[in-house]
Amino acid sequence: MRRQAHIQAYKKLEKEGDKWALILYSGLALAMYRHWGMKKTAVTRLVDVTWDAWRECAADHDSSIIKMCEEVTGIEVQNGSGTSWRDVPYLSGEKLGQMTEEQWLYLRQQQIKWVRPSIMACILIGLHRKYGYGYDRCLRVYQQIQAIEDEYKGNQKKICKAALEEVGVDIDDMMHRRRREAV
Repeated sequence: MRRQAHIQAYKKLEKEGDKWALILYSGLALAMYRHWGMKKTAVTRLVDVTWDAWRECAADHDSSIIKMCEEVTGIEVQNGSGTSWRDVPYLSGEKLGQMTEEQWLYLRQQQIKWVRPSIMACILIGLHRKYGYGYDRCLRVYQQIQAIEDEYKGNQKKICKAALEEVGVDIDDMMHRRRREAV
């Protein structure tokens, strides 16, 4: 029973991550193409830089991509609830210690609230590292991604299809290929 709860919580978190990765990276591809004049190769290389940042962060168990984003860019990413990442133990690097089953499941439920901001933080790190974007340009890209997400009403299939048709990048394939490479 407990193992099943762990598996379900992890699958729910993974599903949320997949959803937002497809929406936000497709939105990034479209924003960079439409507003910044980038073509397929430039977008693909930018995604590679974000993926490197994600792996770098994953190797440091005392960090989170949101914490790393602020350290690298100076930009604090939030989740819309008014809560700072500094107040969230698993994002701030605070040692969690031994957790009960209930605490562990609660942690997984809370992590879902930070999936979208985490992926956006990774994108912002990539923009900063690849192109030196600071707060103003990162904010513009964020707003452009948001507008594109709204344009497609958050429909991941439609936004992925648009990125493939307009930019020539298959975000779904890129994400799955990177996941296979990580294993």
